[in-house]
Amino acid sequence: MKVPQSLRDLVEGAESLVYIEDLSGKKGLMQTINPLAKLVAITSMIVISLFISSLSYLALICLVPLILALTSRIPMEHFLSRTALIPTFAAVISLPVLFLTSGQPVFAANIGALNLTVTMEGLTRFLVFTVRVWFCVSSLTLLILSTGFDKMLKLLSSLKVPPVIVQLFSLTYRYFFVSVHEAQSVLIAKEARTYVNKKTINLQSLKDLGSILAALFIRTYERSERVYLAMKARGFEIENSNKLTMPALRIRDVFFASSLIIAFSLLALL
Repeated sequence: MKVPQSLRDLVEGAESLVYIEDLSGKKGLMQTINPLAKLVAITSMIVISLFISSLSYLALICLVPLILALTSRIPMEHFLSRTALIPTFAAVISLPVLFLTSGQPVFAANIGALNLTVTMEGLTRFLVFTVRVWFCVSSLTLLILSTGFDKMLKLLSSLKVPPVIVQLFSLTYRYFFVSVHEAQSVLIAKEARTYVNKKTINLQSLKDLGSILAALFIRTYERSERVYLAMKARGFEIENSNKLTMPALRIRDVFFASSLIIAFSLLALL
């Protein structure tokens, strides 16, 4: 994974992480499965994983999204980069469990008057929580990458999700790229006026990014009002925008979902 060297690289990286349509158009296993079957299977996998407390079993089920991603021709670099942030944050916030759980000591350190002891039980709870979070995130990421945003909206609409929620997701996703392109234009203008020979991400550049985001937030709010008024002037109505139906389930779709659900259920009962 390429490390961003400038603010523009950072913004472009954020855009590439959100864009999913190219991956959903590839010819792979998950792309050929009915979106409803994928939703049922992955939702069941996530729910059942909450009842699996064995670290070895959790590590085993983590192979499932990886294998499905490979068979769906989703590049591992893209897949892992999209599934790293939230589990990393979960690992950070669960660090106190290592020291607050009583049990068999594994590691001890004295920092001044503070005595920190890592126990085996605390380490196990920490790993179980982090691995479970990664599995849930990777499963949802696999669903979105293999389905595509438009088909996900169509699926939500066919499941009778309120149209206002579907439209909210749609406008948020579409407008994200407008905001990113606007940020890129601002960054290009800034670099053209404050050119230096070597551009790297440092504390000052992050401060500049904060001021740029603040200005963009105001411009985005004003632009969203103009866009909405323009849409209403052209006859846009939320109630009539999502009358869509999904294709019928096939035998392979039912077999795919049921086999995963049965396998995970048996694993949870062990």
